[in-house]
Amino acid sequence: MDYLKEFISKLNNLDKARRVNEVFKDFLTLCTCSLAQPFYRSDEIEQRYLNTVNQYTKEQAEEFSKLLALLVMALEEKHQDFLGQVYMQLNLGNVTTGQFFTPYHVSKLMSEINFIEIEDKLKDQEFITLSDPCCGSAGMIIAFAETMKNKGYNYQNQLYVEAIDIDEMCFMMTYIQISLLGVSARVMLGDSLSLIHIRAHETCADLVCR
Repeated sequence: MDYLKEFISKLNNLDKARRVNEVFKDFLTLCTCSLAQPFYRSDEIEQRYLNTVNQYTKEQAEEFSKLLALLVMALEEKHQDFLGQVYMQLNLGNVTTGQFFTPYHVSKLMSEINFIEIEDKLKDQEFITLSDPCCGSAGMIIAFAETMKNKGYNYQNQLYVEAIDIDEMCFMMTYIQISLLGVSARVMLGDSLSLIHIRAHETCADLVCR
């Protein structure tokens, strides 16, 4: 199955009365809340979920579940920046702010080059850390995790990530994808230059929501 083609088709047809970027953002909101709520048990997260899903019919809400299933199957098939591809194919990137996501094969090449030096640290350390100050949809993080896996390392136990982006949709895409891939991380919505953080979610066991 072409998961990307099927995903975009379902997204475009989910609610013809709304712009596709609005539907996609609502999908990201629902997924983020669903993944975070079991850990945070937050009234704010619960209300955000309800405010979003209540804008749609029961049938449309079920379509969101099918979109999530397609995302999960795509990531199970292979490591990839699936949501980033959706984002760019729908032309949702903000050209005025220079928002162009790095193609995954380029991210993979960069990860493999950098891992040559980083691998030495894993001989003396139990885990390594990765910081992405402009994470986009987590393409670089996913590529690095795949590189670790291909080199025989368990990135779910040996990698911790701090990721930040000023764009809310990017914040959610990153949180969703690396959560589904089991990457331990703190994902922040904020400005990496001013260090002002609006919201943060963690994907590991002990969670603190700000």
